[in-house]
Amino acid sequence: MEGAGHGKISFSKKFSRGFTLVEMVIYIAFFALLSTLAIEATIVVMRSFYTLRLTQSVDQSATVALERLSHEIRNAYDFDPTQSVLGTNPGRLTLNTKDATGSNTTVEFYVDAAQQLHLREGGVEVGVLVNKSVSLPNLIFRLVATPNSKAIKVEITIKDSRTNISQMVKFYDTIVLRGSVH
Repeated sequence: MEGAGHGKISFSKKFSRGFTLVEMVIYIAFFALLSTLAIEATIVVMRSFYTLRLTQSVDQSATVALERLSHEIRNAYDFDPTQSVLGTNPGRLTLNTKDATGSNTTVEFYVDAAQQLHLREGGVEVGVLVNKSVSLPNLIFRLVATPNSKAIKVEITIKDSRTNISQMVKFYDTIVLRGSVH
């Protein structure tokens, strides 16, 4: 009984074929779509990262600048109207104050040609008060005077544009000169 249960099994060559052209086009189109979505998602994430970095830079610069301005204005007994530029951009504020020994001195805030906020104490340059990557396209000081006191209103616009994305924010503060309160 030669053929009972011992016959040859014939496998079809159907499973050993490659992909058809239609299948390859569909796979390539699907891969291209997934790649495009992945690249777009990466671009969105990077843009969000740069925007966050610019926002942090602007906020940090504003905090440092306004805290120093507030501190010096509060400690001043008056401002020098002949050395100050009020009501226009770029503003300059020269404060009459006392140094650590109690001697009269001045503290000056101004913006240079590169739109950086500088501090000068007693005629000596202290340095830049903001990050080097930011600029101040607008700095205006205004005097607010009452019969009993004087205050300085500060308007600062801070801009950071290290990449093709830029961030620009306006900040306002009004600070009373303590020495001027009667």
